Amino acid sequence: MKLIVFGGSGYLGSRICKGLGAEQVSYYSRTRNNELDAAGYKWIEGSITEKEKVIESIKDYDTIVDSVGIWNETEQKHSDVNITGVKNIVEGIKKYDTDQRLIYVSHINIDFAPQEHFRTRRITEGNVNLIKNSMVIRASNLFGDGARIYQDLARIAGSELKELPGSGNLAPVHVDDFVQVMAKSPQFRGSMNVCSRENITMGEAANLIRENSGRKPAVLVSKSAKSIRKSADKLKELNLLDSDRIEMLMLNYYRENTSLYRHVPEPRNFRETLKQVKI
Repeated sequence: MKLIVFGGSGYLGSRICKGLGAEQVSYYSRTRNNELDAAGYKWIEGSITEKEKVIESIKDYDTIVDSVGIWNETEQKHSDVNITGVKNIVEGIKKYDTDQRLIYVSHINIDFAPQEHFRTRRITEGNVNLIKNSMVIRASNLFGDGARIYQDLARIAGSELKELPGSGNLAPVHVDDFVQVMAKSPQFRGSMNVCSRENITMGEAANLIRENSGRKPAVLVSKSAKSIRKSADKLKELNLLDSDRIEMLMLNYYRENTSLYRHVPEPRNFRETLKQVKI
């Protein structure tokens, strides 16, 4: 396999570079990754929005992974990174017409969640499906060393709020387990969901971090939509995270048709890793 990973310098992308077992690996991103450089992987500098550069970059690879993503629009827009970026890749694949495989990392909840993060990925999946040899792999919340979710939950846990939203289900998946599902699906075409059966809400996770830090847990509010909304609004007022991110952490990411257990019989446990997280 000759592999190029868009967004390869990032948290997930770097693990994809190392975890798919490719004979040749390049990563395309705006910034380089010293760990990947030390492993001998080639860095191609660029933004996924640069059409001609993207098209030229994919020419010599049989497998293309798009793991590019942003959480907010401080530097780039979701529509540019998600929609325009994949359109550039798709145009290149059609140009070369060598049955290159396209793997797009999407997220569970694109079908109904209103945030731009999800809405643009819904449109993007439609473009990915224009390529016959393609796979869309939808992730729940990823965890593991260095994952953003720990930082976000620690900020929430560190607040002085006595109540926290008790809705949703993070259904978290370890990043290496997620990559293993990718590696074990070399011929899969279509869309798959990857989430765990570990039912834990944002509020529960924040409380575990509070307990690890010797603090009293918050009351989890879940009796009515109105009370949940009220507690969420109080959390937003603290500006610990942007509003969209808080809403995302309150969603239900569990899907019964998850592909995780088919390929990873004993996935890693999120609660266990929270024992190491403190405020």
